[in-house]
Parts: sequence; structure tokens; C-alpha cells
Amino acid sequence: MTSLRNKLMHLIRATGWSVRRFFPDTCLADYLHVLFHNLDINCVLDVGGRHGQFGEFLRDNGYRGDIISFEPVAENYRLLNHRCSRDSRWTGYHYALGSDDTTREINVTESTSFSSFLLPNDWGRKTFLGSAVKKMETVTVRRLDGILGEVTAHIDRPRIYLKMDTQGWDLEVFRGARGCRDDIMVLQTELSVQPIYKSVIAWREAIMEFEQNGFAVSALFPVSRDRNLRLVETDCVMVRSPLTIT
Repeated sequence: MTSLRNKLMHLIRATGWSVRRFFPDTCLADYLHVLFHNLDINCVLDVGGRHGQFGEFLRDNGYRGDIISFEPVAENYRLLNHRCSRDSRWTGYHYALGSDDTTREINVTESTSFSSFLLPNDWGRKTFLGSAVKKMETVTVRRLDGILGEVTAHIDRPRIYLKMDTQGWDLEVFRGARGCRDDIMVLQTELSVQPIYKSVIAWREAIMEFEQNGFAVSALFPVSRDRNLRLVETDCVMVRSPLTIT
């Protein structure tokens, strides 16, 4: 029986899929499935929504609550908005979040997954195809604490999961939430272990700032590695302390 099971697992993996036990400590999807249930999360702020990949991931993972996505790059927002139009509980906003209400130029890269207010460094451009800047766009930036009441007005007692994937800009988003951090139950930030952008804040310093503002590390999930198997980026999920569990 064990031999047959192993053969089947090998055949399935060869197709790019896998079958495994439900184990939340090793898989972000499983972890969020449990976390959202335990904390009764009913509002996800998807900062750096791009084409809506994280929202689709949540829907595929069983989440049926509200999603509010923010995406400043025009072409990305067009595709994001198309996805939002097919989901009555998913709203998209065409601006970035940051520490000030302002306008800024964003670097739009060949692959828009690398678009950032920061410039890619030499190592990043050599390591990741598509990370070279192809143009600049002037975009609107808003503070989260200035718009949270407006964008969540339709949600009864929002219990918020703040997901940030802004290519080195996450702490700026968090700093713009100074006046509403008590409303955030959990946050997800992408930490840079090997920087691919100039002037990005090191992961240890980033964790320290989140911790100093009342959040504690709950889980870490690798995002990417280089050709030498060194970790480049990791998703870090942090819970607000003390946390009210329903």
C-alpha cells in the first residue's frame, strides 16, 4: 500500500501538483484557512493587488468575505478591476498606500510584479528577469488611516487582515496606518532577506518596527530563492497582541 501511494504521489508531482495532508504550519493556504476561521476575519486589505492574484488565491482557499484591493499601476489596475467586477464582495482602488497623502512616480518594470517606488539593484536585475524598469507613472498615494473608514463603510464590524506586497514599500504602508492599527487583527508583509531593490529596509529592522508597534510573528513562508537556494523573500504573518479570538 505504501509503495503504491508513493508511486501515485510521484506521478502527480510530475504534473506540477501534489496531494498532501492538511498541515497549516507548512503551507500559507492551510495556515490562512485556519487563521481566518479562528479570528473570524471578514475583511482583507490587499495592498499591492496587481492583477488580483491574491484575491483569487483567497477565493480558491474558501474565503468568502470582503476583499479591498489597492493597485496604483494603470495596466495592473485595469486587469484587477475586471476581476473585481465579477465579484460583489471585491472592490479595487486605483491608488497606492503610503505614509503620506501625495503623488509619486512609480517604476513600472518589464514584468509588473516587480514594479515599485524603489529602484531594482544590480543583483536584482541580474537575478530576476523582468525586473528592469521600462517606464515611470505618476500615481496617487493615500494614508490607510485616512481612507479606512470610507473603504470599509459597508462592512459591519470589520475584522481586518492587512496583506502587503509592495516590493520594498510595506513599512511605508504600515506607517500610514498609525491611526488605525488597533483595527488590524493580522498583517502579512513580504520581507527582503536578500535585497533586490536599492534602499530597501533589511528584514530584521522591518520585523523590529512591526514588533515595536504591537505585532508579533506568527508564521513565515518562503516566497523565492536564488539559484544557490538562498532565501530571497519570505511572507511573514504577524498577529496583533493582545488578540481577541472568537
